[in-house]
Amino acid sequence: MRSSSSSSSRESVNNNRQQIPEDVILDILSRLPAKSVVRFRRVSRAWCSSIHDPFFASLHHARSITRDKGNALLLSYPDPSSSSTSFSFFERKQGFRNLQISHVDQQYACLSEIIRGILCIHDRRSHRVDICNITTQETITLPRSTNIPIRQGAGVDFDIVYEPRYSFGFNSSTGDYKVLNICSITGYKLQVNPINGLFTREVSRKTVEFEIFTIRCDRGAGSWRKIEPGYPYDQELYGLTSESVCADGVIHWRHRLLDQEILLAFDLQQEKFQIIQVPKEALRFQLMKQVKGCLVLMGHVTSGYNRNKIDLWILEDRRDQVWMKETVLFPSYSPCLWPVGSFKTGLILLAQHGCANPAAWAAYYCDLETKNICMIHVPELKSVKLPRGEVGKPFDVVLTVHAENLLSLTSNAYEHAGKTG
Repeated sequence: MRSSSSSSSRESVNNNRQQIPEDVILDILSRLPAKSVVRFRRVSRAWCSSIHDPFFASLHHARSITRDKGNALLLSYPDPSSSSTSFSFFERKQGFRNLQISHVDQQYACLSEIIRGILCIHDRRSHRVDICNITTQETITLPRSTNIPIRQGAGVDFDIVYEPRYSFGFNSSTGDYKVLNICSITGYKLQVNPINGLFTREVSRKTVEFEIFTIRCDRGAGSWRKIEPGYPYDQELYGLTSESVCADGVIHWRHRLLDQEILLAFDLQQEKFQIIQVPKEALRFQLMKQVKGCLVLMGHVTSGYNRNKIDLWILEDRRDQVWMKETVLFPSYSPCLWPVGSFKTGLILLAQHGCANPAAWAAYYCDLETKNICMIHVPELKSVKLPRGEVGKPFDVVLTVHAENLLSLTSNAYEHAGKTG
């Protein structure tokens, strides 16, 4: 009797499950924490395939932004105790938990900004480029750029130096992530000094080549593609910073050329460059961040008696180059605040309290719409040893709000489903 009863009960459950529409199931799953959704991939082949779909990942990410427990503070900083870069997640109930990307060598690694939970890592020594999903810890290695040969140098008569610069961005109109490689190639002709027999070299040619890699997570492996983006400075990369910020589908760099300071912008949709003039009073800006889809330039946080304000310039219209200036005033008793990240409509700032070693840090949130400043309650931050630059400024530190992203970086949903279904 028990066996018959349990069998009929299982049949009833299966029938009820079959009656639930697929869109309702996906709607429910999109509201759950990432850990739970990952476990549900084992339910069936169909569930695994649906969860790996980029559309579902985008829906889950959008709801994670608004879900109270879908966000965590993400603290990124060089770990002096090891050769890797440390990422710490702060969750209200669990406190800090660490994530270390073990193969990242701090001495040679260049880390991009984290865009929708995805990070690009470039090793300057090996020219390896990795894409990492912070939530799932899935990492893929991109194929070697065609601009970077395995063996540098091309014969005995001359030598070639390759200097690639990789920048990372997201095109919201297509849902694709893109990596842009701006590669400076300098050819040197080797000559023998007839007097002492020593080799000398002279620049024989200098070029800049451009390649782009589109990460299409649902369309198989991609490849590097050469482009002609209309670079405005012929073959000159001097003064172009390696750090970039992606806002509204456009990658921005700071570019100093002689006595002129501008912004160089690359539209990920059109794959073309554009020069953006910086307001005269903002020429000595300190930082670039993305807030609410707009590029924001931040002025110097003044020290001494006047250290209670920061000037911001917001690029409201890129095509017409319309800037809006905002000034945020801090309480006169507040410590010196340094912008280190952004979230929704505001900035996240760090402040050093006292001169103890390790310094006690505190986090603040500044809403640019209301101009209100409030402290973020992160007691564990007091015990984290962060590297410091001049006058107590946090060095190579990024503190931002991280929303879960289940995007699979490979198109192997059916492979995973075959293992679980």
